[in-house]
Amino acid sequence: MIAHRLLSHADFDTLYECFLTAFSDYEVDMQMSREQFHQRLARDGVRLEMSGGAFDGERMIGFCINGAGEWQGKSTAYDAGTGVVPGYRGRGVAKELFAFLEVRLKDAGFDQYLLEVLTTNIPAATLYRKLGFQDTRRLAVFRSNRRISSANNVVIQRVQDPVWELYRSFWNSYPSWQNSCEAVDRVVGDRSIVEAQVDDQCIGYGVVFVPSANLMQLAVSPLHRRKGIGSAILAALEGSKTLKINNIDEDLPAALAFYDAKGYKQVLSQYEMMKTL
Repeated sequence: MIAHRLLSHADFDTLYECFLTAFSDYEVDMQMSREQFHQRLARDGVRLEMSGGAFDGERMIGFCINGAGEWQGKSTAYDAGTGVVPGYRGRGVAKELFAFLEVRLKDAGFDQYLLEVLTTNIPAATLYRKLGFQDTRRLAVFRSNRRISSANNVVIQRVQDPVWELYRSFWNSYPSWQNSCEAVDRVVGDRSIVEAQVDDQCIGYGVVFVPSANLMQLAVSPLHRRKGIGSAILAALEGSKTLKINNIDEDLPAALAFYDAKGYKQVLSQYEMMKTL
């Protein structure tokens, strides 16, 4: 009989091993070191006490790890990863985990539940819709094997602290949970921020989550676009390796075209989904 319970920090190692096993055959490479897993949980604001595990005896065979924070002005739980190990799939493990957790998230005062799922993962997307999640956006995932070069003479300056009020004025949309301002603020020791400056005035910026080389944010002032500023920022952020670019809003054709022009090709697409609790 499968049992469910909330997790604690004492379950970290077991959760890590279960995570690797559950995602061993995933379409995206999810294998990572123990330290990288810890950094990922920190970035996503994961609270293990609001996350659940499914157990067959003493063995964890499934999990749903939840982040917590504000999203679009509401108290939000974020599914930072749900997985079931091979051999236990197709038996309702994930469905039962969500039922177990939903009651507890409601009792904890969360207004909504947010997640992302690959558009190609039809069984998972179908399950989430049956559970009451509704599509909010489609998000593009890009990868590249080449580095960006830029001859633009804009000054690129590394900074320690983001200036969110200014940066938000550059946006045409809002970042996903994993790339949000709150996520950037949660990983102070693991982020790199650069600004593009003209006459000591910031006209664009970018943020990278260093442990996994994930681009978290990149935006340029509307008054300074199509002048090579974004290319200069991207080149500075790349350093010695290409970046992973996840969750670009597919309703931003100019952004999609920008990354494509820089050699980053869209390899996947995700549904962002939300459920009101």
